[in-house]
Amino acid sequence: MKLSLRGNPVLAADLTLALVALIWGAGIPLSAVLARGLTPLWAVALRMLLASFFLIIMFRRTITSSSARDWKISFLLTAVLTAVFVSMTFGLSYSTASKQAFIGGLNVILVPLFVWLFYRKRPPARLFAGAGLTTAGLLVMGFTPGMEFNFGDFLSFIMAVSYALQIIGGGFCARRVEPARLTALHIIMLSAVLTALALIFEPLPQISDFTPKICGALLCVSLCNTILCFNMQFRAQKKTSATHAAVIFSLEGLFGYILAVASGQDPFHLQGALGGLMIIAGMLVTELDGVTTRKK
Repeated sequence: MKLSLRGNPVLAADLTLALVALIWGAGIPLSAVLARGLTPLWAVALRMLLASFFLIIMFRRTITSSSARDWKISFLLTAVLTAVFVSMTFGLSYSTASKQAFIGGLNVILVPLFVWLFYRKRPPARLFAGAGLTTAGLLVMGFTPGMEFNFGDFLSFIMAVSYALQIIGGGFCARRVEPARLTALHIIMLSAVLTALALIFEPLPQISDFTPKICGALLCVSLCNTILCFNMQFRAQKKTSATHAAVIFSLEGLFGYILAVASGQDPFHLQGALGGLMIIAGMLVTELDGVTTRKK
């Protein structure tokens, strides 16, 4: 039996989201380069500013022809992503990256709960099962014995909640604003908000900070991890459910782990491999429902 992606738009959308997760996972080392070379808020602010620069060049007419309604709907994502980046940035000041990944992964199970709450429609049990299995896999990958929770971990939980809302909001907004327009408008607003916060909370970067390595990382994450991935995400989320998107996006951490091990940056751990297999199993459980179009 031949499987046609053209005849199965939901599966095609899911594969697109998996590609987004792969690109985001591959971008984790680049984000680490920026985090080591720049202060946290300036790292994300400059990423968005550079992305905004390219978006204005590429979509100038799209941006200038946008209605007040387009800007208002796009601002919903701006507000949510501001919460994601701020809670992530300050959470890392009091916690660790591994603990943040551990707690942030809870967004996978939060998405179907929020969908149920907002839309008054219970997602299929299979999606809950897949999300639960994926969450368990993320917890296995991120858990370390003796782990203690502090204020930074609370901020990481806020990040998980905000990221869950971003996934739901992405689908909601993409059905009301054309994806390229939505990408441009919300990133432009996000760059303005993050730059203002960086000016308030952090010193200005020095010219000497912008080494070729930092500039290259900024260019890559701005073009690929920001412009390309958000546009792909919004186009795909018009065809698939928020719960499905959350489960697929959980592959980001797995892809990042695989690439880190393959490049020699991190050692191989059986615990990480077991968690990764559970994540894949969770995604396959949700894909069993992929023969029908799901929109929440």
